[in-house]
Amino acid sequence: MNRRIIGIVAACVLTTSCSMDPFLVNPSALSEYVLSTAVIPDSLRSAFTVRSGTETIYGFHARQPQRKRIPPHTTIIYHHGNKGHLGEYWDRVEVLYQAGFDVVTYDYRGFGRSTGTTTEASLFADAAAVMEYVVADTTIDTNQLVAYGFSLGGVPALYQAVELGRARALITEAIFASGEALVQSGTKLDVPGRWLLEGSYNNVERMQRKRVPLLLLHGSQDELAGFADHAEPLFRSAPQPKLLIRVEGAYHDGIITTLGQQLYIDHLTSFILGS
Repeated sequence: MNRRIIGIVAACVLTTSCSMDPFLVNPSALSEYVLSTAVIPDSLRSAFTVRSGTETIYGFHARQPQRKRIPPHTTIIYHHGNKGHLGEYWDRVEVLYQAGFDVVTYDYRGFGRSTGTTTEASLFADAAAVMEYVVADTTIDTNQLVAYGFSLGGVPALYQAVELGRARALITEAIFASGEALVQSGTKLDVPGRWLLEGSYNNVERMQRKRVPLLLLHGSQDELAGFADHAEPLFRSAPQPKLLIRVEGAYHDGIITTLGQQLYIDHLTSFILGS
């Protein structure tokens, strides 16, 4: 992604009239989803659609077997990263499912089968639309919702937790501090973020207003959202209660593999059950 960003920066500097928002989001359209059933069988997941403005948002809801859904039972709303579609993150959903949680995940506008084009405003609208689906499902305990955001997904995850007030805990993984900080650290060029981004994507500002327990996971070697430029200001800005796990040696998308699946699950379950 860095080379693509640097390329668009050069083009923007030369033309003085373009936006990096399409590079902050990198969607792939699908006609159908092909998802593994190795961990979550068809019988324990259901597809859903919701309307977000004039667009249609597609998602999936994975449920534990009934014998394991003992109240209080947590449902994780998983907001994925900027690449492709939810199928690119299905292995992560499977790990959360193996940890014993129900999981709701969805595609932003323009990703997968979801229609439209993603902007900062549409990320908020899509998250709100998915929450309408969650609240309307009487099988979901809405007092036991956890917002989880990976990378770009930190934007709607924080929106869910802070603006919508629909989370009892917040987990972030490799998220960036703001659009401005991402431009500076991701391009290594001294250009104002407003030259390249239409939105602010200001996670630090929203983090200051969170009122639920936070688990912040970040790799020490994150090549896109560097630890010092992103994880540290995010953690400083967050009110208590909060927990930071610096994963030594992990790159942007390597936290789970660097920790190992069982240790990752242990961190999540300890945090969620203790929140």
